[in-house]
Amino acid sequence: MKNINMDESAANVAIVKQLYAAFEKKEIQTILTLLCEDVEWGEPENPYNPAGGTRHGHEGFLEWITIGKNAEEILELSPERFLTDADSVAVIGRMKCKAIETQKVYNSDFVHFVVIENLKIKKFQEFFDTYIAGEAFR
Repeated sequence: MKNINMDESAANVAIVKQLYAAFEKKEIQTILTLLCEDVEWGEPENPYNPAGGTRHGHEGFLEWITIGKNAEEILELSPERFLTDADSVAVIGRMKCKAIETQKVYNSDFVHFVVIENLKIKKFQEFFDTYIAGEAFR
């Protein structure tokens, strides 16, 4: 296990906070500058959620963002806690989304697990209540 360096941890949290700020402003190009070229971007598989699954690289992220934009509207994304170690940040928060096709709204807690490598996001894995999300899309 790698020792935790407080400067590294603070830098990692700052990178993740930049990611959330760019998402809020819908600044896709800014997001891409924060991601490694070979980033792994994933959310749980769900037969009703078209954005579910894992994608790779900037192309995969852009595919995910396009699918997501067409499938649901993020009404609220509230990161509340940032837990960090030497090369990763876990973000705990709440979200509220609306499935565009059904107009159903769902709320869920989330955990986003972000791995940082050379001051870039190497992996982003999302965890949330896939049951209520799937029901919103049905």
